[in-house]
Amino acid sequence: MSERIRLTCPDDGLSDDIDHVSPIMLPNPDLSNLHEIENHMRAANSTPGGREALAKFIYTKEYIPKLIPLVEMAEDLESVSDLHRLCSIMKMLILLNDNQLIEYIVRDDIVLGVVGALEYDPDFPLHKANHRQYLADESKFKEVVKIEDDQVKRKIHCTYRLQYLKDVVLARILDDPTFSVLNSLIFFNQVEIVQHLQSNQSFLKELFTIFGPREPSLQRKKDAVLFIQQCCAIAKSLQANNRAALYQNFINSGLLDVIQFALKHHDASVRVAGTDILVSLIDHDALMVRSYIFKAIQEKSKPLTDTLIELLLIEVDLGVKAQMAEAIKILLDPNANSASIEALGRTNSEFLAKVRGQLPSIPQTDSFIQNFYDESARKLFQPLKDLEGRESSKSASSVLCMFINLGQWTILPCRRYPSMPIWWRCSVSSSGNTISAANTSFFLKALRRGSLSLWNAQRNT
Repeated sequence: MSERIRLTCPDDGLSDDIDHVSPIMLPNPDLSNLHEIENHMRAANSTPGGREALAKFIYTKEYIPKLIPLVEMAEDLESVSDLHRLCSIMKMLILLNDNQLIEYIVRDDIVLGVVGALEYDPDFPLHKANHRQYLADESKFKEVVKIEDDQVKRKIHCTYRLQYLKDVVLARILDDPTFSVLNSLIFFNQVEIVQHLQSNQSFLKELFTIFGPREPSLQRKKDAVLFIQQCCAIAKSLQANNRAALYQNFINSGLLDVIQFALKHHDASVRVAGTDILVSLIDHDALMVRSYIFKAIQEKSKPLTDTLIELLLIEVDLGVKAQMAEAIKILLDPNANSASIEALGRTNSEFLAKVRGQLPSIPQTDSFIQNFYDESARKLFQPLKDLEGRESSKSASSVLCMFINLGQWTILPCRRYPSMPIWWRCSVSSSGNTISAANTSFFLKALRRGSLSLWNAQRNT
């Protein structure tokens, strides 16, 4: 890990051999000489060479374990001044910006002692944090599926602690170099964790089996959805071929069924997670999602687009509703050929061919969209059709204005009605909030006959 960080941050890695720098010696720590230790560290911290020498001394001489017992001793003696000095010393150690030292700090036997000292910030003398209590609480770690590899488990815990250090403990004092090193450590750990889990077929099988009928625990299913959401979020940072492999393994294991389960869940947080997974998948490769939806249509099973439409019409959470609408929009966009797949084709054409070979044949875009407007669009625009016949067209006009405000819409005739005009656009008044009654009536009648297809006007103007 340290070697990888050095490659990405050559200017910030301070753990290299530095024979040309004069060595630094610190006295054995004791409550009586903390002031002396702090002064020595401040002096060394003033020059790049001194920082490098200090980091090397701290790591090779295992100086941090000698400081940790002093925290408990100072607490027993209620010596606030010593606790403040220990906090300042720990801050300086972390801000040395040495990736090897930071990895050492988040080890199981070290981390609680370090954050214990950081609880007594001299900048807030009347306040004591509870970092040890928070990090020692194992109930926050939910193991949806048991991870057998101890090294991966340790890496997960270390990544969690690094994230806590960055976002909570050090959020106020972090400088740019240390922030960069922490982010790099977190990123590489997450990549290694996800790569290991997605390539472990037994793990994937047990994970996706949770959504089967034999699993009675709804809480475990919820946790599994949130876990998959985290994996998909991390996948956005992976290289194109690794990201494609992860999504392919997830889909082969039943990811689309998980999305269907999450979208119908009564808990809004699970629905948000489900739509987030779907949007991530569509952003990665809309064509792949389309191909599986088209396959479901050919097999006479319920396609994902129908599920999205049904939930879009009844969803009360505006955030979820917006994500669902965006997902439908991207799926219907004929130009939504994912940039990530294009990049994958440029960097690894053989892998792309292998992935594509495992997919059902990708349908023609026109056929996919035509099927949508022939079948699914009837459900999507049913609320508009239900407005016909009302005494006032005010409500219908307001709904149509909502569509137009979201983006200009051109109404194209279906092939069944070639005699209709090539295009027809709803006219909006100068105020932008009313539509002529004639156009409203024409729209609703045509929609009832199933003779219209809606298409984004931005691509037809």
